[in-house]
Amino acid sequence: LDRVLTNIPESECRIVLAHNPDTADTDFSSRVDLMISGHTHGGQVNIPCFGPLVLPVQNKNYSCGLKRSPRGTGVFISRGIGWAIYPVRFNCYPEIAVLELVPV
Repeated sequence: LDRVLTNIPESECRIVLAHNPDTADTDFSSRVDLMISGHTHGGQVNIPCFGPLVLPVQNKNYSCGLKRSPRGTGVFISRGIGWAIYPVRFNCYPEIAVLELVPV
């Protein structure tokens, strides 16, 4: 990511689209204000009081929604509308996310 962000001025908002949210945990030093990802499909099968059965990421905190990476970067993970591995969803509704970005 450092090479990609090198020409983006520090004063600009930096939003990164990365298919896999684990990208937020890779080795980079550039500031990223928000990373938007998918890949997990929310786990597809979410058991109450237990959580997703299968989560195809290293960082199991990255299931869906707005999270913080260990370095403090905001990471939004969409559940998306499809599926992977198994053609089923349980307690994990498909979504098309609409994000409203506001200056802070």
